[in-house]
Amino acid sequence: MSLNVHDLRKQFGSRHILDGVNFKVAPHDIHAIVGVSGSGKSTILRIIAGLETADGGDVWWNHRSLNNIPAHKRRVTMLSQTALLFPHLTVGENVTLATRGRSRKQAEHWLQVVRLADRYNAEIHELSGGEQQRVSLARALAAEPELLLLDEPFTNLDPKLKLDLQRFIRDLVKELGLTAVLVTHDREEAMLMADRVTLLEAGKVTQTGTAEELYDSAPGFGDFVMLDGKLRPLSEVEISETIGEPVQLMKKIYRFGQCFGEYHFEDGRSVMLPTHEWFRIGMTYRIKRKEEYHA
Repeated sequence: MSLNVHDLRKQFGSRHILDGVNFKVAPHDIHAIVGVSGSGKSTILRIIAGLETADGGDVWWNHRSLNNIPAHKRRVTMLSQTALLFPHLTVGENVTLATRGRSRKQAEHWLQVVRLADRYNAEIHELSGGEQQRVSLARALAAEPELLLLDEPFTNLDPKLKLDLQRFIRDLVKELGLTAVLVTHDREEAMLMADRVTLLEAGKVTQTGTAEELYDSAPGFGDFVMLDGKLRPLSEVEISETIGEPVQLMKKIYRFGQCFGEYHFEDGRSVMLPTHEWFRIGMTYRIKRKEEYHA
């Protein structure tokens, strides 16, 4: 089932939060909306979920307008930055609240799906941040949604947990055949998770396309590298220092359907570049619009 956001407008006082936003999400796709804080991306999710009323425009889901449908009848659930779990209830009780008929069996099923099968009776405070987000995900899925909204749910996690949860949620969304909208300020997250990406600036859509399309046409969208385990903008990495140095492609890494190359230099440094950043001509590795590495 597809989502169609058409000419969405929202104003708070004299400030235009959303100014004619348009984008479409294909069935079973993960669609990312990328923008800085204050660009209006979370407001879009709240309008889709029925938690906010638009001043103009339409949201269509499965060929029907959601504008006059109350939030609890939309079959839309949202995962936010914080887990928003009830601390006085156990893990299982939190999930049971969202099931049809308050079913413990269904709650146990969804906890198993998110790999927390043995934590039904655990207290919320006993869980790590990543585990709490997985409980929130189980509760969201227990409501049997057709559309899943992800409002920067990885923001408060450490890098390892963040990567693991990104991978897990993407795979699970695909496995369950859901459609999802992710809002994020993190361009790498959008490139790794989403089938298509919409760039939002000051309440207006500047561009929509695949990660590959935006890399080629949106200034700065793909300009990052993983250097010695740290994500850095490509503009900050002194690529020119490596001209002429031998570099060895150690391995190719496939994440979320995309390929990364991990290179090692003679001095021990390493760099991991997504396929958008490099291509091979003969035995020469080249970074797009950057300097040349020799294998």
